[in-house]
Amino acid sequence: MKIGLVGLDTSHSEIFTRLLNNQDDPHHIQGATITHVIPTFSEDLAISSSRFTDFYQIVIKKYGVAEVDTVEELMGEVDAVIIGTVDGRNHLDWFKEIVPYGKPVFIDKPVVMSSKEMAEVIRLSKEHATPVMSSSALRFSESVMAVKGSVDWSSGYFYGPTPMQEQLTGYFWYGIHLVEMAVTLFGTGVEKVGVEQKADCHHVHLTYKDGRHLIIRGETEWHSRFGAVLHSSDDVQTLKLWEEEKPFYAGLVEHMVTFFETGVGAVSLEETAEIVRIIEEINKGL
Repeated sequence: MKIGLVGLDTSHSEIFTRLLNNQDDPHHIQGATITHVIPTFSEDLAISSSRFTDFYQIVIKKYGVAEVDTVEELMGEVDAVIIGTVDGRNHLDWFKEIVPYGKPVFIDKPVVMSSKEMAEVIRLSKEHATPVMSSSALRFSESVMAVKGSVDWSSGYFYGPTPMQEQLTGYFWYGIHLVEMAVTLFGTGVEKVGVEQKADCHHVHLTYKDGRHLIIRGETEWHSRFGAVLHSSDDVQTLKLWEEEKPFYAGLVEHMVTFFETGVGAVSLEETAEIVRIIEEINKGL
């Protein structure tokens, strides 16, 4: 299967290409290859423009991915597409160009930047019968997958870095990882969202309709320590994602390839819409 990529302004472009194209990588995933890319970036977003040159060299020069200029050229060459720009502000615009072709589309996080935009993604997906999936990689980490559905968790404490970008409001850029982990393990149905400001973090309180309660500790400085403590009536589990041997991106790409092959995503658009709604509520309290 041939995959097209939109964007060369995030480490994900290098990671996805390496996992799929480099057979010598210890976590190489078979069944698909990134063959073509539209090398785009956002000039007004430093985390995009400052990294473009490096990832251009890696993806195009090192791995030999072919450069194309237009969506029409891209869609004539590939079987599926990754909208992989770091800038969630442009995801809907790219999707509008790609969706009429009816080929599976993975939209990297953040899927879009509002519930209104998410509703449009769902509408267009149905109108054009185009399969769509979006997800944070942390959902598919070994430890999260190991405990998902195994126990009826009653409460949880999630923690990790939530640095912010002015253009990518609040939790849409990095906080989405923690929200995605929470919804993966506790499901949808959040009724109340509260935010406490601390000196070095935010405490986000999520209360479910059935009374379950979660706390997300979003730490202002970036680091790699994502984790959680989960409680049930007779069990406690501690997750330390940074200690896992298998990169969580490998888990994401495995599920991505399965989605491209079957047209059935591991995460429904309705669940993704709930994640977007929760982030909007969190952002109101920041």
